[in-house]
Amino acid sequence: MSQGQCAEPGTVVHVNLLFFAKARELAGTSSQSSFPLSTGTGASLNGVQILAAICAHFPELRPIRDHVIIAVNEQYCEDLTASLAIRDGDEVALTFDKLDVGEINELVAHESCGAVALFVGTTRDNFDGKEVVLLQYEAYEAMALKSMNHICEELRGRWPDLVHIGIHHRLGTVPVKEASVVIAISSPHREAALEAVRWAIDELKKSVPVWKKEQYAEGQGCSEWKENKECTWSKAYKDNHIL
Repeated sequence: MSQGQCAEPGTVVHVNLLFFAKARELAGTSSQSSFPLSTGTGASLNGVQILAAICAHFPELRPIRDHVIIAVNEQYCEDLTASLAIRDGDEVALTFDKLDVGEINELVAHESCGAVALFVGTTRDNFDGKEVVLLQYEAYEAMALKSMNHICEELRGRWPDLVHIGIHHRLGTVPVKEASVVIAISSPHREAALEAVRWAIDELKKSVPVWKKEQYAEGQGCSEWKENKECTWSKAYKDNHIL
């Protein structure tokens, strides 16, 4: 399960479920996004309660209920009776598929929110007088996902009333006009969502290990790796942060 904002007692939080091996085969899916968990009244959830909720929704898992292990945020829950800090799920993803802006918007929308702020970064067709035909992205994926989750934690510390956060980055080939990154954030009021989106894209370009190569039109040079001026390993950043 992945997590996001801390739950207060007696509330419903939404988590992302991942299934593996026999559990995946029996459930008929490898994942379930925005799965609702009720914390009840005045009590935290433990592993036994979480497993019961999952088996109630996926009755096919009941035969193996006593032979599975739960992990939360990539850590095993060895004592299923211990209380767990469950959080509303943030949506961070790296994918080679085309990004669906409407779908990501829907993932973060919430009935308590009056605002969803979106940043969509797209491939433009020019740079320094050269015709760009596409971008190629690659990432240190495990580190990038951890960095993106850290950004979510920082966002919630800076803007505590944020409800849902989605950060999706595309890898591989991204043609002109298509999205390479989408950041979507919902909040009760627009100020927090707008400020948070601006901070998030700046921080992503600064700290997340994703690299891009510009592919140029024929006769204008083949391609060139580009660095964001915000990233800590760029010349522009180092020139402005000389000790």
